[in-house]
Amino acid sequence: MSMSDRLGRLDRLQKSLVFRVIASATVVLLGLGVIGYVFLDSASTDPGRVSTTLADRIAEFEGLASDPATIEAGRDSGLREEIARLRSIDDAIAAARSPVSLSFGIGLVSAVVLLYVWLGLGLTYLGVTVAVGLVGVPLSLYGPTAAFGYIITAGGQLVLSFMVLLRGASLLFSGSHPVLAIARNVLSEAVRMKLSLLFIAMLVLGLIFLPVVLDGEQPLRFRIQGFLQYANMITFGLVAMLVLFFGVATVAFEQRDKIIWQTMTKPVAPWQYVLGKWLGVVSLAAVLLLVSAAGVFLFTEGLRRTPAVGEVRAYEPMDDSQAMTEDRMIVETRVLTARRSVYPVLPFNAGDERFDNAVEQRIADEQRQGPFNPSPADRQRFREEAVQQAAAEYRSIDPRTEGSEEFVFGGLGEAKRDNIPLTLTYKIDAEGNRPDVFYNLTFVFNDGSIEGPRRTGLGFAHTMTVSPRYIDDRGVLRFSLFNGALEAIRTGGVGLVGNTNSIVIPPDGLEVSYQVGSFRGNFLRVQAVQWVKLAFLSMVAVCSATFLSFPVACLISVGVFFLAQSSGWVQGALPGWGTTTVQGDFDPFRWAIYHFSDFISGLFTVYHELQPTQRLADGRLLSWWMVGNGVAMLGLVSAVVYAMGVYSFRSRQLAVYSGN
Repeated sequence: MSMSDRLGRLDRLQKSLVFRVIASATVVLLGLGVIGYVFLDSASTDPGRVSTTLADRIAEFEGLASDPATIEAGRDSGLREEIARLRSIDDAIAAARSPVSLSFGIGLVSAVVLLYVWLGLGLTYLGVTVAVGLVGVPLSLYGPTAAFGYIITAGGQLVLSFMVLLRGASLLFSGSHPVLAIARNVLSEAVRMKLSLLFIAMLVLGLIFLPVVLDGEQPLRFRIQGFLQYANMITFGLVAMLVLFFGVATVAFEQRDKIIWQTMTKPVAPWQYVLGKWLGVVSLAAVLLLVSAAGVFLFTEGLRRTPAVGEVRAYEPMDDSQAMTEDRMIVETRVLTARRSVYPVLPFNAGDERFDNAVEQRIADEQRQGPFNPSPADRQRFREEAVQQAAAEYRSIDPRTEGSEEFVFGGLGEAKRDNIPLTLTYKIDAEGNRPDVFYNLTFVFNDGSIEGPRRTGLGFAHTMTVSPRYIDDRGVLRFSLFNGALEAIRTGGVGLVGNTNSIVIPPDGLEVSYQVGSFRGNFLRVQAVQWVKLAFLSMVAVCSATFLSFPVACLISVGVFFLAQSSGWVQGALPGWGTTTVQGDFDPFRWAIYHFSDFISGLFTVYHELQPTQRLADGRLLSWWMVGNGVAMLGLVSAVVYAMGVYSFRSRQLAVYSGN
């Protein structure tokens, strides 16, 4: 029997109903068995020194807090706050060590394998996996070739997962409706078209190479943050470019090659054609995003279980007396979490009378230098500059004249109600941020409690835990930040030993945050937002190709993408551009650019403000309300673009255009 005959028999076997049922039962039983083992192993495993140390400390502090002598001395409230902080750490460890994520991953792999089986590719998947494993696994066990082994193994699984999910998406569009038929044809076209295959190859290579280049000497928090940021950024960028070029190509090339004649001579309405094309492109984007997101999530969870700085093994500090190392604490409470952040409220608003006076003074100064007739845009710019200068002065603390400044944070009622410990992040600039210089900072809270002095490096962020008891009944936290150390003096009380120079707190240099959700939920919401953005870009690409040629439609679509991505930067840079020359003369060219850029970038405000990748890497909450708001706004804009595309396509003379 020839090799082709053997392969044919195996193909018929994997497509038979008996094989599918037996293989499915085997996969389900194996998956359930592995999940059961994971839960049993998690329940029976020794919790380790960290959890033991935490439990001992919590029990010790609970005993002290309930001691009548402690209560009489008024020290029980501080102990209860420390108990709440330790319990939050314990919850973070329990969540990270929970077998739920691993079980979810096992279930996801089992579902993909079942999809292979019912697509009639069970033996094909098994054979390719075994072949890739025989090559990749031995290479990964040998130090010099470990990276290549990982690339071969991970790359093979990513490609296989993409192909099977694409086949599964095609099955979803197996109906006879024109919209479904067009969408199904788009997915088939994606496999045939070299353009899409190029971007898919780039995406797979980017995902499998990125973990290899991580610096193992860096603290764990930096490795995880860097991987999350760059992996999601590269993934979204490549999928977005594929969506744009492929979305334009699938419409423009059909018109150019006259294939569209075969479609439109059938009972297919213009709205069905455009909708089917968009549905196919956005389904391709969903498949790519799902595969890449699964890879990013699983690698992040694996990276989470590697030792942090100061640990012998994950979650086990070298020092038995430590509950958790600083690196691990930041990973669990600031990176792999979902935090709500609050920033200090400025003690003034842009409508204050003093800014009216500052604007008039600025105009008078300009007029003394020469003829100057201020426009409304000039007045607005002068006001914004005056507000920015006042904010900079507020964030600057001179140890010789001011000594300290009070900062107020509102909107912390939830943390007060649920007794959630706060994390204060602070950063100062001074003396050019020399790395060999340290300043002392002292924090005095509204009840007189003093925290510090804290030895602070310049130019990078520091954190400290703040008790929720400092929040008042209105959900407001107040503290005074002293530029120096408060020390006892002979006459009684305390005095300030100031630092050498003034300190400047950058605009993002003070932040109070508290945990309100999990990393896993945040990751899910971030991927949902990424897909909604891709759906909007898909609509732009498909509809632009209904009335433009391929090169022009690509230019317009890519231009919209870059405008949307850079809208926040443009909005921030516009005040510096202004509408006048350096001498203060009105410039119609600058005026036109200013207002045009302001209008165009303002259209993409919602698109920019979501910032899913940055929020995920920083551990900031992307709430369902923000997701819903983004979906509603981008959905509305997409509907308008769709209506324009249908109108232009209906008006297009396809028979005249095709072939020209």
